[in-house]
Amino acid sequence: MHKKLLVIFFVISVLVLGCSSDDSITGRTAVDEPNIYEDAPAIEQQAENQTVQEIAEENQTTEETLEENQTGEQNIQIQTGEEFYNELVNDEPSEESIAAEEFNFSSESTVSTQNNISLSLDGIRHEIKTEYWGKIIEITSTVLNKGHAPFKPKLLVLLYDEKDFKEDWLKPKAEIELDIAQLNPGEHTTRQAIVSISFDEIYLAKNFKLVLVDAADIGNKPLVVVEKEFNPVLE
Repeated sequence: MHKKLLVIFFVISVLVLGCSSDDSITGRTAVDEPNIYEDAPAIEQQAENQTVQEIAEENQTTEETLEENQTGEQNIQIQTGEEFYNELVNDEPSEESIAAEEFNFSSESTVSTQNNISLSLDGIRHEIKTEYWGKIIEITSTVLNKGHAPFKPKLLVLLYDEKDFKEDWLKPKAEIELDIAQLNPGEHTTRQAIVSISFDEIYLAKNFKLVLVDAADIGNKPLVVVEKEFNPVLE
């Protein structure tokens, strides 16, 4: 009887121990095995958070770049404005300009200014030969380069009255070469030239024109023109 009880107890103990061992193995396996249903949402959430962060960083970088560019443009504009203001206020006249402004023509001269050049007719000397004709024997004039490019001055003399043919009005009666190779800005030159320009109808008023051209210009394009009414019997 006692033996049977021991055997039964032994069998029950073995069964109980076996079940406990299986439960602990099963429990360990359940703990160690990953749960794909819980991990997947976590990975997706991490990826979404990383993407949002990258977009935010890119937006911040773009805004900083735009702000730097705008700041740079403002600095350039301000600097350019300051430079322009400094040039406008602190711009000192050149020595040539000062020399040109300091030169004064005679109050008795007829002066014309064009193309940054001033031309004056300072005097005309003439002779009456008979009651029918006379001639101009001397012309004094001054050329002042107030800022024009350097050039070699030459003077053309036109003289006509109302009885002359119009086609003769623009024909030079004389050409006067000035004794200077080149007239630079700020410089002036005066020439007292001996000429021989005959005219008739001494009682008629004449149109006298002194035309300044560049001697290097074969077309004789006028730079400055001085006009004067010349009355032979009254001069």
